[in-house]
Amino acid sequence: MKIVLTTILIGLLATSMAYSHEHYEHNNSHEHAMGKMAMHEGEEDLGVCPVLGGKAGKEYSYNYKGKTYNFCCSSCIEEFKKNPEKYISKIKDVDLEAFQFGFSPEVITVKKGDIVKLYVHSRDVTHGIYIKEYNINVPVKKDDPKKIEFLADKAGSFDIVCSVYCGSGHSGMKAKLVVKE
Repeated sequence: MKIVLTTILIGLLATSMAYSHEHYEHNNSHEHAMGKMAMHEGEEDLGVCPVLGGKAGKEYSYNYKGKTYNFCCSSCIEEFKKNPEKYISKIKDVDLEAFQFGFSPEVITVKKGDIVKLYVHSRDVTHGIYIKEYNINVPVKKDDPKKIEFLADKAGSFDIVCSVYCGSGHSGMKAKLVVKE
């Protein structure tokens, strides 16, 4: 009986470890595709490659009309050079202000496939920018603006909520991200 139970427990442990590894690999590849990467101390976040939507690197950059664009590889730079306006038109810059107890603008509308760059600042106290479906949760302090960049790869309407308690009206602090097909 002990041998059977031990064998079963070892089998369950091995299955659990395999599942954990697969789950870890899936989450990491999914986050890479969305442009959400874990940052190391001192590492600069260069955002999302405008051609493929993956993590952009400092070693792959190109200056176009006085602005530097960062890419994930040299092939993307060559593709970008063929038709820069095609890729630049997919970059959506949005100034998002958080305040007690709302966001401005209240609705952000983009197209699926756009690269969204939220430039977020707080007017008053610390707030959090939380978009569950895009795995975004960034605290923003007053006088410490943040840039949040991601690939809008899911169509739909998504809540933007404050994830840092900011006062009595906190629970009603919402905005919408609308990603159209």
